[in-house]
Amino acid sequence: MASNPDSAAPKLRWVRALLAAFVAEVALICIAIPICATTAAPTPILNMVIPPASGLVFLFAGYWAALPIAPHGTLQGALTGAWAVALYVGLGLVTNLFVKGTSVTDGFTPAYLAAHALKIIGGAIGG
Repeated sequence: MASNPDSAAPKLRWVRALLAAFVAEVALICIAIPICATTAAPTPILNMVIPPASGLVFLFAGYWAALPIAPHGTLQGALTGAWAVALYVGLGLVTNLFVKGTSVTDGFTPAYLAAHALKIIGGAIGG
């Protein structure tokens, strides 16, 4: 029985997806820093800017992460978005442990939950 490469399990590039997620998260931080630095109350502006920016940034990150494996690009792009969500949640947990006055639930506002969903969707579309 001959093996069919199309039916084989996809060979996802986990480290490449993690690297793309990290770079994309840094890009989102670079978008957020000027907003936080120039406004007295940055939260409403960030809630409007970061979710669509997440989708757009992860569109490109998913594309880059999927370059070596075009047949399974959607999965690779979605993996990139999932890595980013995991990085964000991990950062929130570490912050909760070491920064007094923070809560794990601080990063789970509706706007940031939408941003997390758009990271995965944008990555999948990009892939």
